[in-house]
Amino acid sequence: METAERICKRFHSYLLSGEYTGRIAAVTGEKLDIETAFGIVSIVNAGALQPFSCFVSGIQPFTAMNLQPGMDVLLDRKSIDIPDGDLSVDVTLAEDVDLSIECMVNLFLPVDISIRARYIHRIVEQYSANEDLSLLIIDPESAPELQQLRASLQDLSQAFFEQDLAHIEQAAASCSGFGSGVVPASDALLCGYMACFSCLSYALGRGREMVLGITRAAAAGGASNTNESGTVALLQAGEGVVAEDLFQLLRSLFSDIPYTSLSAWGNRTAKRSNGVNVLVGVSMALHDLYLKNAL
Repeated sequence: METAERICKRFHSYLLSGEYTGRIAAVTGEKLDIETAFGIVSIVNAGALQPFSCFVSGIQPFTAMNLQPGMDVLLDRKSIDIPDGDLSVDVTLAEDVDLSIECMVNLFLPVDISIRARYIHRIVEQYSANEDLSLLIIDPESAPELQQLRASLQDLSQAFFEQDLAHIEQAAASCSGFGSGVVPASDALLCGYMACFSCLSYALGRGREMVLGITRAAAAGGASNTNESGTVALLQAGEGVVAEDLFQLLRSLFSDIPYTSLSAWGNRTAKRSNGVNVLVGVSMALHDLYLKNAL
């Protein structure tokens, strides 16, 4: 039996409250997705802790184990067990990690927020590639294939600024489902956008219900126009639950934490799958919803 080192606190709360059955939904070398009654959960063996996941290190790739989509999975307060496969994970000693943005404390708008924003912009430039959406902030005029998405994102920003839920849902639907990948590129961008909006809002003293109402509307709209994996990512972001590297990046952005930490977490985010697109979303939200009106 393997031992989980860390676990998403919200995921753990479900395990502590009952016994569940699930089925393997997808298998990659670094991630095992499991479909349950309360949504998709994951076991990961590399990178950042993800929402509704647990982290196990030092094991072989999941693709090298006897694991196939459709296999039954048993989940409870003690373990995640795949009877017909080669994997059982003990979660009793795992460290709870709260990945909910609302649990961040002492968020504020630092006087150097524009400088911190430039750090994120430079990281996007450093890790940009042909298949991502980095040109949306690096050189939008040079990418005619992104003009429709750019216009849709501008519409989304206006809807967020006006706090018009119906408009937000409609605009988010126009932004989602674009790009290749298990989670489409524009969905990852929207996740970063919503996460940054949430932190910005809490830094400005806005209430939790108002913030969640807006992000849930955006997530619902985006989920109506994308694939299953994109839907999962968007709905999690709509609830304010994000990956550990993005959580720490945003905490560094909306505080006076040293730039070295901001850069370190930005680099970690950029290096993971779809990470650059997430950072593009963070950058666009910060600029469109605050900086362009404040400077």
